[in-house]
Amino acid sequence: METVRLLLVEDNFVDVLCLKEALEEAKGTHFVVSHVEILAEARERLEKEDYHVVVLDLGLPDSQGLETFEEVRDVAPTLPIVVLSGLDDETLAMEAVRKGAQDYILKSKFDSYYLSRSINYAIERCRLLTDQKKAEQALRLSEQRFRAIFEGAEDYIFVKDRSSKYINVNPAVEKLFGLPASEIIGRRYEDLFGEDGSKHSREADLRVLQGESIEAEHTRKVHGTPRTFLDTQVPLRNDSGEIVSILCMSRDISERRGIEVAPDTTGECPSTSMQSTLKSAMLAAKTDIIVLLLGESGSGKDHLARYIHDRSHRADGPYFSVNCAAISKELAESELFGHERGAFTGAHTRKRGLLELAEGGTLLLNEIGELSLPLQAKLLTFLDTKKLTRVGGEKEISVNARLIAATNRDLQKEVEEGRFRKDLFYRLDVMSIAVPPLRERQEDIPILVQEILSRLRTELEIHEMPSIDPAAIEALKRYHWPGNVRELRNVLERALILSHDSITLPSLALRANGHLNFEENKKASLTISFPSDQSLNEITQGLKRFLINEALRRSGGSRQGAAKLLGISRYSLKHYMNTLGYSVEE
Repeated sequence: METVRLLLVEDNFVDVLCLKEALEEAKGTHFVVSHVEILAEARERLEKEDYHVVVLDLGLPDSQGLETFEEVRDVAPTLPIVVLSGLDDETLAMEAVRKGAQDYILKSKFDSYYLSRSINYAIERCRLLTDQKKAEQALRLSEQRFRAIFEGAEDYIFVKDRSSKYINVNPAVEKLFGLPASEIIGRRYEDLFGEDGSKHSREADLRVLQGESIEAEHTRKVHGTPRTFLDTQVPLRNDSGEIVSILCMSRDISERRGIEVAPDTTGECPSTSMQSTLKSAMLAAKTDIIVLLLGESGSGKDHLARYIHDRSHRADGPYFSVNCAAISKELAESELFGHERGAFTGAHTRKRGLLELAEGGTLLLNEIGELSLPLQAKLLTFLDTKKLTRVGGEKEISVNARLIAATNRDLQKEVEEGRFRKDLFYRLDVMSIAVPPLRERQEDIPILVQEILSRLRTELEIHEMPSIDPAAIEALKRYHWPGNVRELRNVLERALILSHDSITLPSLALRANGHLNFEENKKASLTISFPSDQSLNEITQGLKRFLINEALRRSGGSRQGAAKLLGISRYSLKHYMNTLGYSVEE
C-alpha cells in the first residue's frame, strides 16, 4: 500500500474530522496526515518538513481567498495543492486551477473515494508536470550544448535529408567552401565536390538510410586542391524510430595521411610487355572486378595495384596495402578483419581491420599465398557477402571495399599441393594480370629512374631534382636485375646518398655480395696472340668459355639472362657449358 504524507490546512474542526475519516476509509493508499489551522503555521511546516501533497482551505483566520493559495504556492512551488472550499463558485475554481491548483473540491460534495482519487491524481499530475519540465529543461540544455559543439567544432558537420540534399551545415563547412549556409543547403555532393566520388557518396547514403553507420577516408578536391577527409556517417531517427536524415562528421586528415605528389610515369613506359599489362590494368580500373596480379618479387605489383585504384571510380577513397607474408599468423585475422575489446589478451580497445578501413576504396593483399587456410576461408566468405565479423564480435558489418590480390607464387600449383583453397583461387582468378620482370622491359628503365628519383627527392628532402649521367643509364640498362624494380630503387637510393645530387657511373657500384659491379661491367676483352702454342680448337674453346663467364657475370649468375645476352637459347647454353666442363646440374 502506498503511503502519502499530507498537510491539511483547515481551521474548521468538523471539516477536519470529516476529512480525516474519509482519508482513513480510502482504499489503496495510506495517508499520514499533519494538521494546521493557520497559514503561518502551514508555512513553517512546509519549510521544515517534506510532504507529498497539501489540502488547503482558502478561508483561514490569517488569510482569505486566492491569496491563501498563492502564499502556499510561493513557499512550495513544486508541491501539488488541492484546494478545499465551501464556496460553489465556478469562477473561483477556474482561477485557482489556472494559478496552479491541482484540483478544487467542495466540502459538501466529497466522499472517501472521490477525495482519495483527487489527491492521488493531483500527486501524479504534479509528478508528470515536474518530469515534463525537467525533460524540457534537459532538452534545452542538450540543444544548447549541441549547438555550441555544432557551431564551434573545427570538424565539418552537416546533415542530409533522405534525398541526399544538405539541410544543415556548421560554420566550419561554410568556411571550407567559402559559401554561406544558405548557398549550401539544398545542394548535393556532386554540386560541391564534382562528379568524382559522387557514385560512392550516393551508395553510402543509401546504406546509412538502411540503418548502417559508416566510417571511411576519402580524398576530394576543394578549390582544385586534393584533401583527404575521415568521414563518419550515422542515421538520425525520429521519435517513432524511423530514419529521417543522415548526420555526417568529417575531419581533414590530409597532413596525417599525406598526398603523394611524385609523378606517376607508369603509362609512359615504352616497352611492349608493359604496355600490354597497362592495357589490362585500365580495363580492370573501369570496374570493381577482383584482380589477381602475378609476377616476380619486386616487379612492381603493388605499384600496378595503385595504378588501377587511382584510375577507378574509387580514386577518392582510401588505398591500403598489406604484405601477408610480413604479419604473423596469430595477428593476421585481426589485421584484416579487426577485433572487439577483450577478444584476446592485449585487445584493450576495439580495432577496425584493413578491410573495414578500406571502405569506399581499395585493399591490396600482397603475397596472398601466405595466408593460412582458415583465414582463406574467412576471406572467401567476405568476397561472397561483402560482410565481415570482427574477431570476438557477433555483429556482421557491411563493407564496400575493392580487393586486389598479388602473388609471386604459382597459385595453381599451390592448390594442387593443398596449400591454397581451390574455391578461393577461382574466386580471385576472375582477371589475372602478369607484371613483367624488369629484365624483359629494360627500355623502361630511363622512365623508371626519373620516377624513382622524384620520389627519393621527396623522401630524402633534397632541394633540387637529382641528375643522372647518361653512362650510368646505359649501365643500368645492361644489368639483368634479378631483384627487379625494388633492386633498382635500392641501387638509386644508395647512389643518391653517396653522391647527394648527381649520380655517375662510379656511384652505382653495387655492394660486394656477388652482384654485378657496374663500373667493371663497362668493357670486357680477351687477348689472343698469334702465332700461339694453342690449337684453333683450344683457342675457340677458350673464347667460348670467356664469353659464357662474362654473360653469367653480367646476368648475376642467371643462365636464362646469360643466354639472352649471348643470343642463344637456354638449352644451347646448357650444351656449351656441358661441353666445356661446367657443372650443369639443375
